[in-house]
Amino acid sequence: MSDLSSIMESPFKAISVLYRRSHIWLNGSCLPHGLTAAQAGVILIVCDFDTLTQDEITKRLSLDKSVVAKTVTKLTAGGFLVRTTNARDKRTYDISPTPRARQVYPLLKEEIDKGFRRMTRHMTEAERRQFQRLLLLAARTALEEEG
Repeated sequence: MSDLSSIMESPFKAISVLYRRSHIWLNGSCLPHGLTAAQAGVILIVCDFDTLTQDEITKRLSLDKSVVAKTVTKLTAGGFLVRTTNARDKRTYDISPTPRARQVYPLLKEEIDKGFRRMTRHMTEAERRQFQRLLLLAARTALEEEG
């Protein structure tokens, strides 16, 4: 087991560990579907909203534009997403899920739930709900800082 005392010094270290470990777990469960954790995140957000522009994906996931463009290109080539020209702005692409993305969507959601239960297995149900509420509040606050 790693040295937990160094993690206790800083919430940022704890957040980093949770991020790293959750991506490792999700990458492992995405592998049989030919996906990575980062690609799963894009599939999830596109399926949640049915159609988004690349810019909306970038903002909602708080990722770099070039990362989203590369990820969307790979997912399009893999048959998970469809990219069409936006009717209002020909310079913009609308991104929509394919049946393949919709098929894998519930599996990805379940894997994320498993990962959350895994990282909170020493918490009571009330603590788990409170932790989730506080994480969402912190994420919302961080996104507000971006403007």
